[in-house]
Amino acid sequence: MAYTSDPTVIDARSSSQQHKGALRFIICGSAGSGKRTLTGRLPYQSKMLFEGQLAILDTAEKKETQGVDSTLLVEELVADHEQIDAAWRLFSADVALVLIDASKGMLTQSRQHSHLISQLGIRKVILAINKMDLVDYSEIVFQRIVDDYRGFARQIGLEHITAIPLSALHGDNITAPGNHMPWYHGATLTGCLEAMEIDISRGDVISVANAPASVADQFESTIIWMHDAPMLPGRPYLLRAGTQTVAATITDIKYQVNAGSSEHLAAKNLENNAVGVCNISVNRPVTFKPYNDNRDMGGFILLDRVSNHTVGMGLLHFALRRAQNIHMQHVDVDKAARAVGKEQKPCMLWFTGLSGSGKSTIANLVEKRLHAMGCHTYLLDGDNVRHGLNKDLGFTEADRVENIRRVAEVGKLMVDAGLIVLAAFISPFRSERRLARELLEEGEFFEIFVDVPLSIAEERDPKGLYRKARSGALKNFTGIDSPYEAPQTPEILLDTASMSPDQAAELVVAAIEHKMGRSGGSIHPPHSTVGGSGD
Repeated sequence: MAYTSDPTVIDARSSSQQHKGALRFIICGSAGSGKRTLTGRLPYQSKMLFEGQLAILDTAEKKETQGVDSTLLVEELVADHEQIDAAWRLFSADVALVLIDASKGMLTQSRQHSHLISQLGIRKVILAINKMDLVDYSEIVFQRIVDDYRGFARQIGLEHITAIPLSALHGDNITAPGNHMPWYHGATLTGCLEAMEIDISRGDVISVANAPASVADQFESTIIWMHDAPMLPGRPYLLRAGTQTVAATITDIKYQVNAGSSEHLAAKNLENNAVGVCNISVNRPVTFKPYNDNRDMGGFILLDRVSNHTVGMGLLHFALRRAQNIHMQHVDVDKAARAVGKEQKPCMLWFTGLSGSGKSTIANLVEKRLHAMGCHTYLLDGDNVRHGLNKDLGFTEADRVENIRRVAEVGKLMVDAGLIVLAAFISPFRSERRLARELLEEGEFFEIFVDVPLSIAEERDPKGLYRKARSGALKNFTGIDSPYEAPQTPEILLDTASMSPDQAAELVVAAIEHKMGRSGGSIHPPHSTVGGSGD
């Protein structure tokens, strides 16, 4: 998150803060310290600003027969001061206002309250020295109490202390300074509280107005590749810039830099130690500055999604124009409405396995059964999409990655249309199958591993592809000279060496019915007369 301001002043009411949640704070003070007088002085606007999250931590002496120990009472600031859930208020507080009577100084209760604040993890304390009118508004008295409190606070881990002298009775330093303490030049109580709406945490960025940080989700960058496996456009990686970690994809390689001559070379991937200028897209906006302006905010590393190993490093140049000009358009008819109209739960059934495992045959049989049940479906088959959508792609590793990326995006649109989508692709790499899964909502993606030993798949060889691969006529063939990364935890496992395609199809329909049914319903229309296999 980026905050912009005057070079020396942070504007607590900047537009990025207008809709933040309410500041939750408690007022702690011994009996007679002036808690209710103080809260009565808070302006109505402030009470609305804090939305009732204000609580009062009070101490009242017990009767003499019960000894002199104090008891804690917590009351919400409402008209009748009804008792509230003390634990909820205390655990949810952001700031503690410790109220001390200037005429009495630090009491045992003040130490008890402060210790409790420290134990609850509250680190921001406003030390309000009230009833300054009883000590003739003495700066010496005020400073002595502040010094005493800070000394104790350091012992219990409270370091962020803001001290304010008050007269709740006369209104001094509540909303305005007043005329009695010209020696005090700090913030008023309400000013201090309102400034704490500014929520700065690890990873947030503050920048000045005349040189603000940028926020974008698409960039031009220089990438230095550092892994034996090549960098492939379309393959999902993790990008870590400072404390920000986002999913990232290299959308295209503009050119590779010849290390010897600085010549710009065309490239479809980046090999180990190669340097390229690339466009990157991330799944959510990140705050950055160009590397030439700020090395900390302009540098990043790339991580492998599966192993989490560092595979590359890079320098951000600038945000792409389309990052600012292209936005998601709101539509009134959404996926939920389309699903209701079709009376089904949209999802994607992703069949993966070696060539010859039976993916397309089984997917076709599953679609026939779902269609007979009245479901609205569409089958995306590996061979069929290469006649149209992906006719420009070959079978290199980079082309296979792009092939699956396009199919996953199309499948996402079809699921959004309310359809049950069946995708039958070898899809040999785990990273691309994960990409397809992450495009959908939880429970909408079903990975179906059509498992068969390579020897049996090669015996079947319905298209004669294995023979061509063995003879060297077909390069980059999965299982021969290109790897297949088997699913580790698929939703459905089909052993097609021991079951027929019809048996496999029945198992898939039954399993999907059962899995969808457990989340509240079934995959087929509720008004269908065809019985389902699941509950």
